[in-house]
Amino acid sequence: MAFVLRVLLFSFQGYQNDLDTFVSWFNTAANYGPRVFYSAVGWCDYPPFNVYLFWGFGSLAQMLGLFGTPFVTYIVKFVPSFFDLLIAGLIYFFVQKRLSFKLSLLAMVFYVFNPAVIFNAAVWGQFDAVYTLFLLVSLIFALKGKPEFSAVSFAVGILTKPQAIALLPLIVFIIFKKNGFKRLMFSIIAFTVTVFAVILPMQWSNPVTFLADIYFGAYSGYAFTSINAFNTWGLFGMWLSDGYLFILGWIMFAVFSVFTLYVLNKRWGKSDQLLIFFVAFMLFFAFFMLPTRIHERYLFPTISVLSLMLPFTKKVWLFYSVISATFLTNVAYVLYWLNLYTNAGYSYGPNLSGHIIVIVVGVTNVIMFLYGSLLLWSELKGKTVFKPEQITIHQYIAEKESCT
Repeated sequence: MAFVLRVLLFSFQGYQNDLDTFVSWFNTAANYGPRVFYSAVGWCDYPPFNVYLFWGFGSLAQMLGLFGTPFVTYIVKFVPSFFDLLIAGLIYFFVQKRLSFKLSLLAMVFYVFNPAVIFNAAVWGQFDAVYTLFLLVSLIFALKGKPEFSAVSFAVGILTKPQAIALLPLIVFIIFKKNGFKRLMFSIIAFTVTVFAVILPMQWSNPVTFLADIYFGAYSGYAFTSINAFNTWGLFGMWLSDGYLFILGWIMFAVFSVFTLYVLNKRWGKSDQLLIFFVAFMLFFAFFMLPTRIHERYLFPTISVLSLMLPFTKKVWLFYSVISATFLTNVAYVLYWLNLYTNAGYSYGPNLSGHIIVIVVGVTNVIMFLYGSLLLWSELKGKTVFKPEQITIHQYIAEKESCT
């Protein structure tokens, strides 16, 4: 049913510029294969693992004769929608091993039928679900004491989207804390081998410069305070040159990362694993709120982590409801204006600085971020905030409805 709902929404207009770009990448990958993709395509700011997705699903579209028809965008939107379903399945199996069948099913439902999740993939057609899946798998493997598998999954995640770096401090910390320095070194080797395995079939003379050109070339092209993200910087104006604010943003993220890991280290063995998942959520949230050059979609991974935590503790129900609403408003409002400008024939996009929607959503995100930070501070002071609660199915439904 969740998949059928997504298919029904595939016909809704996403951002045509993005979809046209994806179609071009799919077509190029299908015609030339992964080896020479980057030289053949001319421009692509997506990291190497995506090329295999472009190749596989582009070949499928070619075999079905979809290129040149409106239905080719269905293939593009199918990819992230499929990964959405995989994330939902992962959430179900993770919760089902710890709680009842009904609660695990509900946790899955609250992810897979989340309007913001559906909109991002089935309407806009963005690929954020792909790297999110690999990051969740990496986190779960790290918690299970399988650091090398965690490193492999994380490598695939960061080879899909560079914003996967948000979770790197936590993954490294968990691997070191649970397995020690030696296994951390083996994990780094597993990470490196995975990176080389992914890029080996591709054409390059130097792997370092090959990857650096893809990652930093794309990143330097967005040297602005906010790229339509209704975050801290968006409150003060979007599309402003970030200059030295770029450094300040990364310093703030680094300081916050150190704070979260300090809390985790102090509470290690005293607090439940739920604290680790909340730290993962807050790192994703901080990555959206603190650095410059952030796009509207970078809040996406928070919803999967919150959905996974929903059946365990009531503390995250407010976060799930509010963040889902702010994320959906952000992407839907931005897409509306992008399509308005595109359909009007403008060669540039809108600047939404100062819009009341931007201010309201931005302030709400700031409040929720501060509240989350306060909960971490409470943990640091010795209060066990995140602990499993005996939640009944009726409480779960009733209190979720009261939050929404």
